[in-house]
Amino acid sequence: EQAVDVAHVRSLIDSNTVALVGSAPQFATGTIDPIEELAELAEARGIGLHVDCCLGGFVVPFMAAAGSPPPHGFDFTVRGVNTISCDPHKYGFAPKGASVLMFRSKELRHHMYTFATEWTGGIYATPTMLGSRPGGVVAATWAAMMRYGEAGYVESTAQIVGATRRIAEAIPTIGGLELVGRADACVVAFGAKQGSGLNCYSVADCLKEIGGWELATLQNPAAVHLAVTLPTAKNATRFVDELRAAVATVRSEPEKYKGGSAGLYGMASSLPTSFIEETAKVYLDTMTACPESHK
Repeated sequence: EQAVDVAHVRSLIDSNTVALVGSAPQFATGTIDPIEELAELAEARGIGLHVDCCLGGFVVPFMAAAGSPPPHGFDFTVRGVNTISCDPHKYGFAPKGASVLMFRSKELRHHMYTFATEWTGGIYATPTMLGSRPGGVVAATWAAMMRYGEAGYVESTAQIVGATRRIAEAIPTIGGLELVGRADACVVAFGAKQGSGLNCYSVADCLKEIGGWELATLQNPAAVHLAVTLPTAKNATRFVDELRAAVATVRSEPEKYKGGSAGLYGMASSLPTSFIEETAKVYLDTMTACPESHK
């Protein structure tokens, strides 16, 4: 189910361990980690526990009210959880750049403060290491939250989680595909069954060609995922139908879909990490390059 293995985590804790991290849910597979077990372990060892709720921060807290409670506790009601991160720019429908880090206590929050008390420009203090932040994003986030309110987020969660689970239930009925992880909240991940003759990246490329669906490519294990949004939720049946069509098309025209994402990730799996990192640097350099001026 791709959840954190608590026993393995326990074996890795040593005198240098300052905190544990769990996700609610994980970005890749949508699985909500066993936060309560991690919290118990963190408490026993006297270390912190951070919950990465960036993706699910405006879904998981509303799941119970929407009729689909999460499988585990995840927030400050769980003893041992010290900090939680949340991104309103995802399912909170705020603009990009809106992220929140919450602390269990004011004392913990003080560790994030940054001071420069002997700077020649005067005493400088900021609540984060980033310094100045745009106020427009904060105002727009507040407006989005006021617009939707608790009732609005409960309704959006009901639609999104409901569609996520319907899609997840349909995946195993499509020959050659299997779920990867658990579709606990708002993400459905799937891959090709071993021995099926399918490549999940080829299926994703074909699905984009058929219906314009953009799936995120995953690795270790090979898989793809759909992050279910409100527009997706309204088209869940269409997605399943077109996924079936994509699988059939890839089976009937295997040569056509050998390249693309399938070729890229197939090659990457056989290359050393250092080479992939250098290639990524070239890509980022190209993305940020400015054309030389011609006099």
